[in-house]
Formats: sequence, C-alpha cells, structure tokens
Amino acid sequence: MKTLVSLIGEQIIPNLLPLKYFKPDESLAVFSNFTRKGYERLEKAAHGQVIITPCEVDAYNIDAILPVLHHALGKWDISNEFLFNITGGTKPMSIAAYLVAGQLNAPVIYIQSEGKRSRILRYEFRAGKSVMTGDEIMPAVITLDEYLRAHVEVHPPRQRAQNDEGYSFEGAVFDVLSDSVDEIKVGINIQGVVELDLAVRCDNQVGIVEVKTGSNKLKMAIDQLNTAGEQRYLGTYTQKFLVSDQDWSAYSDLMELAKAHRITVIELPSYAREGVIGNAEKEKLKTLTLNGLGKAI
Repeated sequence: MKTLVSLIGEQIIPNLLPLKYFKPDESLAVFSNFTRKGYERLEKAAHGQVIITPCEVDAYNIDAILPVLHHALGKWDISNEFLFNITGGTKPMSIAAYLVAGQLNAPVIYIQSEGKRSRILRYEFRAGKSVMTGDEIMPAVITLDEYLRAHVEVHPPRQRAQNDEGYSFEGAVFDVLSDSVDEIKVGINIQGVVELDLAVRCDNQVGIVEVKTGSNKLKMAIDQLNTAGEQRYLGTYTQKFLVSDQDWSAYSDLMELAKAHRITVIELPSYAREGVIGNAEKEKLKTLTLNGLGKAI
C-alpha cells in the first residue's frame, strides 16, 4: 500500500500533480482551518482516482501538529509505504511533516514550480540525516480541462457574433498557437463571472489569453486577466497573456500595469494594418507564448 501525505496550501497544483504522477493507493490530505477549501478542491479534482483522507491540524503550532499527524498515520500498517509531499501548507506544517517523515524513515518530495517547470526534488533519510536523492522534471500528467476544473466551475461560453473583427483576430491567434501548444481551448467562462478568450497548456503549465483589437479595451483585458489569476479563481501558477493588434509604445502606462500583474503582452500590429498576422509576428506569438509556459521553441 502506497500513501502520499500532502500538505494543503492555498494553491492546489503542487498537490494535484504528485497525486497524478505517483498514483498512490491513498492520500492523507493535511490542512488547517485556513486551507479547508484547498482540501475540498483537491478531493473533488481527484475523485475516483485516489482515496483521500482528511486531516485537519493547527496551522502554526508544531507541538500540536505532531501528535495529530502520528494519530492519522496510525491507521495504516507499519509496512505501508509512505511518501511525504512537503510543498504546501505553512512552514510549521512542513517542519512537522518533515520530522514525522524522519521518524518513519520515509522519503520526502518537494515540488519546485519556479522556472515554469514542475521539478521534483527527492530526499531520503540515511543514518538519521536527509540526503537529496533526485532532481527531475515531471512529465505532463494533467489535461487543460482537469487544470481548469480543479480551480473553478467552468460554464458554457457565451454566444458571440462571429462576423466582428475581434472574433476574426481571435481565430487567427488560435490558428497560430494550435500547432505549437499541447492543448488550446476557446471561450473560458469562469463561474459565470469572468470570460477569457483562450486557455493554453504546455506540459503541466497553463496560460490564459485575452485577444484584443484596437485600444479601447486594453485596460479591461488587463483587469480580466488579473481577476482570473487571483487566488479565488485560477491562482498564481497560471500564466497570463494579452495579445494585441496594437503597437504599445504609446501605452507605456498600460504596459507597466501589465508587467506589475505579471502579464505578458504580445504586440501583433501587422493584423491591424493588413488583416492577417505576418510571418515574423507569428513566430513572435509562438515564441513568447511557449517561453511564458516554460517551453523553448
């Protein structure tokens, strides 16, 4: 029997990816009163794939966390194979889980997501000391739909007029990206609150894309992407892109605002001039999108 011990934080992806990659028989989801919603999202996302047992602990008191963890783990036989994922949770929760892993001589993993790749760092305890035993890139284990639905309720997209310029530009961007990314989806309606033009995935990295013609709605596009990337919706691991048919040299204030919200602005002014995306700008669109998703072109 293989059991994955997961510390639940505000972000669901560092817990969901290891569940899908390691495929444990069961998982102990350790959360605090601050991250119960994260546990509920994880349980829903993993439903039918793995049995998840909840374990609520104090968020900050290590002395209070330790006996709760020992009691929860006591339901499994001593021969059970444990793996501790200490990526999420608070620092005291991570320290407590690390101490328990050491007492059980169980391996530990940490999922590093900086650099826009899912990197697994592995540790084992040898003679009472932890030793790093692995550093690997996790392959793609999640679909675009699974990623989105792990965070939010996805509603059917709203109906749009198909003869307007914005729709045509969105279609042109879709055509360029569809041959480059692993998955692409049109019309992402987040809980009936925010609607985005496109979502894309490369490996385990997901991005949301707003496609805008003209200069009237650029601030609105920044606001939409910023809202969609909030913790209550798609979270901070989701990359954000704004594709515009404008040259932004006249919009320096908006460019600074976009950068402040970690939005990659991709300028394709050839479409405004000619009604098509030029070859050089097609390559620019591909390169900036793939780089933003951590994948070199």
